[in-house]
Amino acid sequence: MKRSLLFGLFAVFVLLLFACRAAETSAMQPSETPNGEPEIISLEMTAEPYITPKPLISDAWYRERTERIEQYVRAYSGLTDERAIAERVGKMQIDPQQKRVAFTFDDGPRDEITDAVLDVCAQYNVRVTFFIKGANIETHDAELKRMLSLGCEIGNHTWDHVDLEKSTAEEMWSQIGRVSDTIEQLYGYRIRLFRPPYIRYGKKGSDTRNTLTEIMQRYEMAVINHTRSTHDTHADYTEEMIYQRCVDPTDESGHALHNSIILCHDKTMSTVNAFRRAVPELLTQGYQLVTVSELLNCSDDGFHVGWIYSKAD
Repeated sequence: MKRSLLFGLFAVFVLLLFACRAAETSAMQPSETPNGEPEIISLEMTAEPYITPKPLISDAWYRERTERIEQYVRAYSGLTDERAIAERVGKMQIDPQQKRVAFTFDDGPRDEITDAVLDVCAQYNVRVTFFIKGANIETHDAELKRMLSLGCEIGNHTWDHVDLEKSTAEEMWSQIGRVSDTIEQLYGYRIRLFRPPYIRYGKKGSDTRNTLTEIMQRYEMAVINHTRSTHDTHADYTEEMIYQRCVDPTDESGHALHNSIILCHDKTMSTVNAFRRAVPELLTQGYQLVTVSELLNCSDDGFHVGWIYSKAD
């Protein structure tokens, strides 16, 4: 009797053990979702949740970006010593955990003014984005090569600074496409950013906006407005006022300086002087001065073809 009882208890224990093992094995296998695709169920637990640092730079993008910079340093900087080339490229590294600002300069290149902006970039090892007029390309080859050799970015601002909302679809294709095609033919550089003159590009659903979207898709570009304007085209704006708008921790809309895209124009020395003062001040405050593409790729939003990046004040 006792033997039968012990045997029965042992049999129950064995059955329970196999049932537990089966349940554990089943839980570790992919289960089928309603669409038939496997859903992996992980049983791994940690004491504390792991927080992925934000923003997270793509290794592939960063490698491509660095190789492209090295290409133009070699081609246009005048440096031939490998150590000097590597040193210049190395100084252009990005820390994704550090604050950053992207300065942009529209309507150039212009004699003396653009070079003065580039002098500041070279002095402090910072990068900016130039949204250029195509009509200025032929007479400013030296400035364009210098932009690329310093790691700066070239953006598209149409050939003749036209108002897209007053342009036909054919004119839009010509005004935008001609700039991108010319820069790629001359320098092997593919423009990724477009800024519409006057920040006018049609309302959503309009023919202008639809045409612009098609052009952006064709050229793999995104539309870039700005988050803060220096108002440096206002006749009553002094160098001091422009400078303050470059360094104020927040603007009138409450937008913080970190991750700002700042609108300037390489037109007057007032802007250059304000920029020359702002750069060391921002560096002292721990900001990196990067290109728009670098800023976007370091942001939570990332860079996406066809997107319109807009928080314009």
